[in-house]
Amino acid sequence: MKVSIMSVFAVLASTSARRAAAFIPGRSRSAAITKVFGGLPLQRSHSFHFLEQKQSSRLFATIADEAATVEEEELVELPTNDNDEELLRIRHSSAHVMAMAVQRIFPEAQVTIGPWIDSGFYYDFFFPERTDEESGETIPARKLSEQDLKDVKKAMDKIIGKDYPISREDVSREEARRRIEKIGEPFKLEILDSIKTEPITLYHIGDEWWDLCAGPHVDSTGKLPKKAIQLQSVAGAYWRGDENREMLQRIYATAWKDPQQLKQYKKMLEEAKKRDHRMLGKKLDLFSIQEDAGGGLVFWHPKGSKVRRMIEDFWKDAHIQDGYDVVYSPHIANIDLWKTSGHFDFYRADMFDQMDVENEQYQIKPMNCPFHCLMYKDELRSYRDLPFRWAELGTVYR
Repeated sequence: MKVSIMSVFAVLASTSARRAAAFIPGRSRSAAITKVFGGLPLQRSHSFHFLEQKQSSRLFATIADEAATVEEEELVELPTNDNDEELLRIRHSSAHVMAMAVQRIFPEAQVTIGPWIDSGFYYDFFFPERTDEESGETIPARKLSEQDLKDVKKAMDKIIGKDYPISREDVSREEARRRIEKIGEPFKLEILDSIKTEPITLYHIGDEWWDLCAGPHVDSTGKLPKKAIQLQSVAGAYWRGDENREMLQRIYATAWKDPQQLKQYKKMLEEAKKRDHRMLGKKLDLFSIQEDAGGGLVFWHPKGSKVRRMIEDFWKDAHIQDGYDVVYSPHIANIDLWKTSGHFDFYRADMFDQMDVENEQYQIKPMNCPFHCLMYKDELRSYRDLPFRWAELGTVYR
């Protein structure tokens, strides 16, 4: 059984806090792999004679064994939203059916947005605090449980079984606002205000439920393959991604065209879990993530450090062989650099907060490229000097 070299490297590369350049130059890729692995196929039973150090050889062999524990099967390529409009319609309509089911079971739930995503869809719900009519006591906001998801799925199956028609209606902005205010859905009012085009489109499920939506959808709920839809998990999400706004509950789900596709998707998830870098890192004593130091921070153990050094060494050798020079840059820079580069304006939400350094604002770096631009402009250049090939295994923070 052959194992992709990348399946071995993924165990390590995906855990590293470093954002190393995610490629080996094309002309050097095979040469680099040959240099490290001796040109031999990575097979589960192979003895890995590419290293002189027996301890390192055994370590790499163990990693490959762990990455190859699942027997290979011929996989059929699953459709995507981009290449299968029917699948996209199924997912979008399934999201509406799920929202309808949630509000049937929990009438206090308020819907927000419910887009399709790569593997299915999600919908965000707001559950407000309530007041007990008899005692007058405040009832805390509902927290969705695993049992709640099962109940929602049963309600979805009933809606699908009823084969309600799904129809589009175009209304004026004023009419849409009137209907939203009537049912008391403030989040829908915000969504309405963000829509700049008219008329406003609504999609109805029978005569019982509707939402602001641009489509597309299937013709009726009976077109949805209920055995190919699965609710997966609940997560928290702030409205509009703003931590100062309401905390919503997001239900994630997956949906496919038939049960066989769902089965294959679930198998892919199971195999990915078996190759989870966090599990393999701990099992092989390669690295650990110490929560006492902070979430997501990787501590490389001696075995993992040895493998990491080997990977970095052949990465550097491959780049140098292909005409690159290796450079190094600082971990932080004045905030003005990130404003000039555009990172501060466009990616601020994904960057860490600034820090005060000698009465100036500094930013821990989210990218390497602005540093390389500074290095390039450090002296007068000529077009005759081009191309410049610089590479860096730089630690970035996002």
